[in-house]
Amino acid sequence: MAAALEISGLNLSIGGQEILSNISLRLDEGKFLGIVGPNGGGKTSLLRVILGLQQPMSGSVLIFGNRPGELGHNRNVFGYLPQRATAERGFPLRVIDVVIMGLYGRIGLFRWPGRSDKIRARECLNMMGIADLESAPFDRLSGGQQQRVSIARALACEPRLLVLDEPSTAIDVVGQEDFYHLLKGLQGRLGITILMVTHDIGAVTSYVDEIACLNRSLHYHGNPLGALDESVMAGLYGKSVDILMHSAVCDKCERLRP
Repeated sequence: MAAALEISGLNLSIGGQEILSNISLRLDEGKFLGIVGPNGGGKTSLLRVILGLQQPMSGSVLIFGNRPGELGHNRNVFGYLPQRATAERGFPLRVIDVVIMGLYGRIGLFRWPGRSDKIRARECLNMMGIADLESAPFDRLSGGQQQRVSIARALACEPRLLVLDEPSTAIDVVGQEDFYHLLKGLQGRLGITILMVTHDIGAVTSYVDEIACLNRSLHYHGNPLGALDESVMAGLYGKSVDILMHSAVCDKCERLRP
């Protein structure tokens, strides 16, 4: 299977502080990888390196065989959803306008979107199950609805790799479950590769194909259930940690203590 992402010997320091140490991992095309770890463990910094926004001290990153800085006009291989920022009231954009923003890399900043662009935006909204919100003001939507619009925007350019940074922030537990179901459905329907950063290891284990446990260094990468090993959890979060496991086959959460 072809590699969507290959990271080898990656090291990153900022202001003399080590952020990432000797990170190596491979993500095959079409797979769903969750990157988990504590706040300040380097998850967002790793995404910035992958996206070409931050240069590492050493090591390499390949996206479908190319370095991030060599993608050129093929940068639409990425669909990126940053950490959620709530839109201010009065932000004068309709939902469809927000989705069309995801096409600016294709149509250009100073060109007026055409009929085909609006059709593509509507297709993405329909894919997210929110076609009826097309003309709604974006700032009036709930957190979950805004996240669905943001994913529609990220998908508008038909990326091969969807990158999400803490996408379920500010969404309640029920909304998070629906959100992860949505992502899993997109993976199967579109055959897209998904890379998601989250702090909620208990929620994602039922949905991702692989988990990478990151706290400056990579403590584990592989089958999601293997990440729940006591030694992995101790290295990642410390000696005493509670995990809430969300399961599709039961009606309540099971609390596990390593």
